[in-house]
Amino acid sequence: MKTEHHIDEFIQRAKETVPNPYLSTRVMAKIEGLEKVERRKSPLWQALALAISIAAAAFLGVSIGNSYVEDGTPERILNINDRQIESLGYYNFDENE
Repeated sequence: MKTEHHIDEFIQRAKETVPNPYLSTRVMAKIEGLEKVERRKSPLWQALALAISIAAAAFLGVSIGNSYVEDGTPERILNINDRQIESLGYYNFDENE
């Protein structure tokens, strides 16, 4: 009963509070102020640093790709007869296949 009484008092006090008539005006002014934020241009050194880093990454990628050297070993060809290894005669009823 005590808890319900405290809850009822809290609700009653919330109902009795008078809203500030200027609150909505202040909130809207703050929102409009946020929308009007100026976009600053980035300094020249930041744009140059970005362009240089992109060019360096492209140059490193190309140079790493060109530095690949193939082995001098010849390719070996492996020919496996699967039918002989797996004994597919069990699965084939006809031995001519």
